[in-house]
Amino acid sequence: MVSFNARGLVPPVFTPLNDDQSINYDIIPAYAKYLADEGIKAVLVGGTTGENMSLSVADRKKIANVWVQAGKPYRFHIMVQVGGAPLPNVLELAGYCSKIGVDSLLTLPELYFKPQSVAELVGYVKLVANAAPNLPVLYYHIPSFTKVEIHMPSFVREATLSIPNFKGIKFTSNDLSECAQVLRALKTGQEVFLGSDTLLAPAALLGIKSSIGTTFNLFPRLAQDILTAVENEDIKQARALQERLSVAIEAFTIEGTWVPVMKAGMEIVSGLKMGPPALPQMPISEEAKKRLASIRTLKMTV
Repeated sequence: MVSFNARGLVPPVFTPLNDDQSINYDIIPAYAKYLADEGIKAVLVGGTTGENMSLSVADRKKIANVWVQAGKPYRFHIMVQVGGAPLPNVLELAGYCSKIGVDSLLTLPELYFKPQSVAELVGYVKLVANAAPNLPVLYYHIPSFTKVEIHMPSFVREATLSIPNFKGIKFTSNDLSECAQVLRALKTGQEVFLGSDTLLAPAALLGIKSSIGTTFNLFPRLAQDILTAVENEDIKQARALQERLSVAIEAFTIEGTWVPVMKAGMEIVSGLKMGPPALPQMPISEEAKKRLASIRTLKMTV
């Protein structure tokens, strides 16, 4: 039986690029150390934050391989997102990951011929899961991007019955009521990962204690402190810390779209050169970067 043991805070890692759009693989070991020093135990490679949907299959394979090697000294759980490509490529990536030491897979749905029902979505995820039967497989629910708006509790129940290595979902939606229903639908050994950083505290109050969020790259200690406050039933502190994180996110996102602005912010906060976003996304302006840098002087980072 395939087991899945990743829990808690999981940052989806950025793909560091050089100015010519080539991938800066050399910085990934330092990136892994930075996260380990901040108390991180697992990472997601190739999610929205990692921009894998804009990269070639060959690059996606190499990124996965480099992260597997970079994570070994810290015993990271390495989750890799394999969707966002034609199905043959998705299956190729899944099979490849099953052979190189990846610990689990995450997959988007088909993005052009979109699934229209629970049965169609289960069928798609089953194809991916069958390509890597030795790995736990989770589904990436992000309807604001995919426009696949299938009822997730129903999907989870059907996927659990049909896919032996199905182990949960990343739930990137602000509908906490539906997310709580997903939590109740899960079986032992499965997990739901919240994907909305600004809802970390209220989700934890509902029992949703695991999360995959871009800002955990920038503010991992703050995110952990939010969960700790909820665990300690210190609601006043949890609310104050969530407000701090939410205000920081708002200050960032006013300067541009999510990945380009967060990538620039990561460079400011960590000192690690993340470079520009992958085309077709465009970098934020130098003026915007200067304004982001001022957030640090206001002690918005931790």
